[in-house]
Amino acid sequence: MLKTQGKPLFYGHKILLLSALEFVLAFSGLGYLIPYGSATIMYVPVIAAAYFYGIRAGVILGAGFGITSIWKASMPGVDYFDSLFSPFLSSNIAGSLYAALGARILFGFAAGVLFALFKNIKINEYVKVTILSITAQLIHTILVLIPMGYLFPESHIDKEYIAGNIFSVHEILQIIFLTVIMCVTVYISKNKRLAEIEKILDESRQSYYARRLKIEGAFFAIFLFLVILALMFHLHNMTIIVANAANIKLPFQARIMFINLQIQFLTGVAAISYIIGVFITSYRIYSVYHINNADKDLMTGLYSKTTAADYGAAVINNKKDFPDTYFMMIDIDNFKGINDTYGHLTGDKVIINIARLLEKHFSAYGLVSRFGGDEFAVFITRLLNKNDIERKILEFQSDAASILLDDGRKVTCSIGVCHVDKEKKFDEVYRKADEMLYQVKTSGRNGYKVYTKV
Repeated sequence: MLKTQGKPLFYGHKILLLSALEFVLAFSGLGYLIPYGSATIMYVPVIAAAYFYGIRAGVILGAGFGITSIWKASMPGVDYFDSLFSPFLSSNIAGSLYAALGARILFGFAAGVLFALFKNIKINEYVKVTILSITAQLIHTILVLIPMGYLFPESHIDKEYIAGNIFSVHEILQIIFLTVIMCVTVYISKNKRLAEIEKILDESRQSYYARRLKIEGAFFAIFLFLVILALMFHLHNMTIIVANAANIKLPFQARIMFINLQIQFLTGVAAISYIIGVFITSYRIYSVYHINNADKDLMTGLYSKTTAADYGAAVINNKKDFPDTYFMMIDIDNFKGINDTYGHLTGDKVIINIARLLEKHFSAYGLVSRFGGDEFAVFITRLLNKNDIERKILEFQSDAASILLDDGRKVTCSIGVCHVDKEKKFDEVYRKADEMLYQVKTSGRNGYKVYTKV
């Protein structure tokens, strides 16, 4: 799995996705595998977070699990055992907070520690995840039931009850389902296509296309939520109308229960809207990348090196149509130092800002491209002569110097220029411009040099 600065890529987004999944499972029938039974897969996001992303992630998802448990247990009309998880309904507020929230946070923490201990053990990954899933489930049962026997003695949770619960059909089915789901999740996480998608999403996270598609995805998720909200509001009104028409008077407590259920439903809808929005946005970014990969650099929106090389070959082969063409190589000075000192996010912003400035000064006169990394290239094919180009270069370098890093340091660029004359191949033009760029960089950087015939 791809990582950055010691954490998996998109750590925060993945934790939000798992949290949203936890809410969907908690407030829908998807969390329960046996109707009217106790087998549930609501533990899966907690265990998955702890397994893939560590102790902190396990604790966060455990807290989410606990919050949903308190919310559902606080509904009027729940059975006696479920009411023990509600600090609003039980006689022992501290005990309920531990059983519903504290035990789940401890569960996430314990799962994270357990997985960390097994991380470097050399056994088959699926055997490992099976052992860990079974152990984690047993840990959860112990963390919840044993303390509840002391916190709520009237519940009669004794050794026989705990043993019967651990070896019950529901518990065994729950462990089997949990293990199967975790094994499938591990299998999916090893898919090379998923790693490729992560890499593409990482490369494009600062791109114009990605930002636009994320905004569109957010609007879609909000629109979906509002549509379902409107449907629910209609259902609520029609339910009241039908009840009144049938002379059914809902008690105040029943109305509160009804509203509570609707809020739970809307919370689940908001969570699933977020999940759908994220997946649609990710898919569209991935698709745009493949559509534009041959022509455009996704991060900057400039033309790619391949496109620029093809354009250069066409220009050289049609010199009558492009009688006064210049090729420029632009390199950001000390870019590796910028990445190392200020971080890759700052480096990406510098690249994007330089791309915008190159477009500002040169896109009206030819083709602007990114060759890769901190290297750019420009073909000037119309309207500018040598003096004009030198003036535009100075204007560009002046604007580039206005890009300030965190400590006030200015960004500078070195530029090599070659007039396309008698060269027969793009490689010849490229080599000459690169030689000029090299001379600028070895003579102090932050300048330009135009190729002169010897």
